[in-house]
Amino acid sequence: MLKVSLSDGDLWSQTVIGIPFYQGPEKAIEIPSDIYKEIEMVMGKEFKGKVEETYSIPLNDKKDEKRRVILFGLGKKVEDEYQFLEAVRRGFGSLVKRASKIGVEEVSTKVPRNDGKVIRAASEGAILSTYKFDKYKTKKEEEKEEEEEKELKELKIFVSNPKNFEKEVEFSEKVCEGVFTAREVADTPSSDCNPQKLEEVARELGKELGLKVRSIKGEELVKMGMNGIWSVGKGSEVSPRLITLEYEGPNWEENGLYVVIGKAVTFDSGGLSIKPSHGMEEMKFDKSGGAAVLGIVKAVAKLKLPVKLIGLIPAVENLPSGSSYKPGDVIRHYNGTTTEVVNTDAEGRLILADAIAYASEMNPKAIIDLATLTGACVIALGNHAAGLFTKNDDLAKEIEECSEITGERVWRLPLWEDYFRQIKSEVADVKNVGGRAGGAITAAAFLSKFASKPWVHLDIAGTAWIQDKSQGRSYLPKKGATGFGVRLIVEYLRRKTEEKK
Repeated sequence: MLKVSLSDGDLWSQTVIGIPFYQGPEKAIEIPSDIYKEIEMVMGKEFKGKVEETYSIPLNDKKDEKRRVILFGLGKKVEDEYQFLEAVRRGFGSLVKRASKIGVEEVSTKVPRNDGKVIRAASEGAILSTYKFDKYKTKKEEEKEEEEEKELKELKIFVSNPKNFEKEVEFSEKVCEGVFTAREVADTPSSDCNPQKLEEVARELGKELGLKVRSIKGEELVKMGMNGIWSVGKGSEVSPRLITLEYEGPNWEENGLYVVIGKAVTFDSGGLSIKPSHGMEEMKFDKSGGAAVLGIVKAVAKLKLPVKLIGLIPAVENLPSGSSYKPGDVIRHYNGTTTEVVNTDAEGRLILADAIAYASEMNPKAIIDLATLTGACVIALGNHAAGLFTKNDDLAKEIEECSEITGERVWRLPLWEDYFRQIKSEVADVKNVGGRAGGAITAAAFLSKFASKPWVHLDIAGTAWIQDKSQGRSYLPKKGATGFGVRLIVEYLRRKTEEKK
């Protein structure tokens, strides 16, 4: 992983220097006149400072022929804090990518504003931009190029009083480790990440971080009354399970217990209500909620946050077979609520229902679930925000505020009584679909029936992986998983622990 370090030395004596500009171009930091003279010729012509735009210029230094500057754009200068931090994230990600492309191993730079949030955004953008999922690529003969791409090893950020910001860099690094874990798990094909193999990943993480890991599966699920998980997963040869990870931070009693739940349908064919074949390969990403939980728990444990955190991952394969659950079935969930199955492709809410009811018994301060739950949420919000659902205004506000800092946008949708009427069943307490109208909301309404503690649902179906209408960003991959939700929820938990100080 890219190393980010802080220094209070002389930036302008370094070999490779990254210089940020606002669109215009307009200087984002002060630049010595001798260096500005060397780059002035491209200002407003070859380089305009647009967000993620880069331009590399060798410096006229006879003592060091490797000296150069990389100009990188932050886009239009804005007052809005979300837009500013997002521009920093994107700009520093593009700097790292450009540096790697021209084959340098170390770049030095400054941030446009010396404060913790900006340094975090710069660090995150830089580190996240280096993620690659290439473990299935076979080795090929190296092609000769004029500029051989190398992996950038270190980004040095020059600031006043670097010790004041070391914790921000450390926070960024460990959160990015969690994001990388989430991305890799979500990117891994179902052949190598079915419920059994996902459990193995969780157990390895438990060994690494000293977590308690448990797996409830098979007949034990049925005995405990987790028939939602059991029913959805029983069509597969691989047993469904509820994976639990438990982290206890130092003096966690002062801040309490939180539960994060992630939907992990390691492959979703739709079951007997089978999906169209076009695009079905993307259904490996239906485990992105569970992948995010692994990333969140990893980051929180590495940061040693003073909370108790339990991660719950209901893990299933939704496949058609002679033992699959069927439309018309009635399922009795962990809390006794019964569901009429109308569509077996509305399976995520059935497995989350058991997990949410189970979590409610733990008496947590809050339950947060993340799930690639509905295509309806993508229709409503596109690929630019996750749907946020809760009846708790304080919890909604806190998550919204955190999203402004991390750049992982959320938008709250209502849970009015009108939507609950759509999921009333004539043969059971509820049915698992309420029709096309308001589909993301009726899915959340269904889940709310299983939460007896403060709860928020994040529908990440549009944001969990790069899709046709996703906006490209330097710190996100061109294709594949984004790790959405890891930074957001870790920021929320960080804030909850700092409130007591």
